Amino acid sequence: MSSTDKPTIMQVSNADLDNLEKQAGLNSIQWSEPKPLNNVLLPVKPITEDMLPRTLSGWLVDITERMDNGHLEYAAVCAVTIASALIGRKVGIHPKQRDSWLVIPNLWGCMVGRPSSKKSPIFSEVEKPVRKLEAKARQQYEEDKKTYAADQKITAVLTKDAEAKAADLAKKAAKTNDPVERSRKMDEARALLLDDSGDPEPPVCKRYIVNDTTVEKLGELLRDNPSGLLLSRDELSGWISKLHRPDHQADRAFYLEAYNGNGSFNFDRIGRGSLYIPSNTVSVIGGIQPRKLKESLMSQRSGEGDDGFIERLQLMVFPDDKVFRFMDRSPNSQAAELAYEAFNRMAEIEFREDSANRPTLRFDLQAQQVFDTWYQALESRLREERSDHVQSHLGKYPSLMASLALIFHVLDHGPAGTISKQTSEMAVHWCDVLETHAKRVYAMADDPLEGTRVLVERLSLFKDGSFTAEELRNKGWAGLREKRERDFALAFAETHSYLYKEQVRKSSKGRSSIIYHINPAVLEA
Repeated sequence: MSSTDKPTIMQVSNADLDNLEKQAGLNSIQWSEPKPLNNVLLPVKPITEDMLPRTLSGWLVDITERMDNGHLEYAAVCAVTIASALIGRKVGIHPKQRDSWLVIPNLWGCMVGRPSSKKSPIFSEVEKPVRKLEAKARQQYEEDKKTYAADQKITAVLTKDAEAKAADLAKKAAKTNDPVERSRKMDEARALLLDDSGDPEPPVCKRYIVNDTTVEKLGELLRDNPSGLLLSRDELSGWISKLHRPDHQADRAFYLEAYNGNGSFNFDRIGRGSLYIPSNTVSVIGGIQPRKLKESLMSQRSGEGDDGFIERLQLMVFPDDKVFRFMDRSPNSQAAELAYEAFNRMAEIEFREDSANRPTLRFDLQAQQVFDTWYQALESRLREERSDHVQSHLGKYPSLMASLALIFHVLDHGPAGTISKQTSEMAVHWCDVLETHAKRVYAMADDPLEGTRVLVERLSLFKDGSFTAEELRNKGWAGLREKRERDFALAFAETHSYLYKEQVRKSSKGRSSIIYHINPAVLEA
């Protein structure tokens, strides 16, 4: 055999040997089909057509039917939240007959659902009336700016005339020897220069809705729109996560106070001066995916975000999936016109600067009995509620019920009169339905498999198809921050064939370590 015929010896590094051994070990694993993690949600009640004010019912039902049998809950929550923003501080309600307790109907709405649940298209359709109001206000603002520019030119001419007259008076005063006459002429000259009664007021653009803004800019807009504004976010998760950050805690405090609807706020910033907002009233509406909301709930449960923020999402709905029903028809223009007119009437309600002169409504005697009976029953049930967060959430329902009753009344009858028994019963019905949705949402954070679900959904983020317990800990994922939570999730995922636990010993004397291999079927899926 010649030297060229001799077999060559392949040089293999220790790392290559380790990889070959690892691959051989993985190929020998007998993977089973991953077992599904059951995701059982608490039952919820639906919002039905008979629970809607006359001015909105036909329009909202038409919208959801044309969305191929979309969720009426989403449309209803959007419409009522928008109505609450249009009313804002302009009208209040006294839930008790003789007490001074005053409720401003300022509400936060939240549509919980997966991306395929058509939250955004329903939201966009229901928002059209307030978007039209916004466009009309901008058009009026452009006209007002032209008038203001003309008035400024007139003022400039008048100012020059006043300055000339003042200069003439000053010269005459300087020439007179009579001190009384000199003083009188100087006073007249000063009065001419100080007179600003003819100066035009700069126009202010009426605003109804904002999307993405700093709290400082929002404060300026609220100063010019003291009746209140609507913060509209297609996805609430980004807004909520930003307010969770340590450098945005002042913003979070601002919104927490803005929910109450009847307070003021001071901004004091170095370099930007001070800004006083006499009316800090902000309504909120938007959608969120269940997983994103769970993260906030888990943070709340751990104490990090337990300041009542989630509890302020009073109009929070998480409906059951609906059966797809194809629909292709023209919109119901008559129903839309009725709803648009109702929103326009609310926008035109006069805002009175003096709170003592603002209209406030009360229940009639029969409606008052409905509220009193329901209120006392609610307080009795709250004492038996085991979940602190559910108890806190439902603890805001008395003001929610009063706000809903006021909104329903104003939509159908305007900002006058007394609230009827029928309207108060409709508001109670809403509270009963919303309670089931709130309990479904809060139960997600009490799910014993929550950490396991988080782990399974994010296994693909481990690029090498395997990971260690330390790598999992470093992720800092909600529901997996505590060691006991990680241990339970890893063990459960292993028994359900999502993971395979391998104990690896580097040498005969070295310490062993544990590696979790991911089922290839999970990664492919």
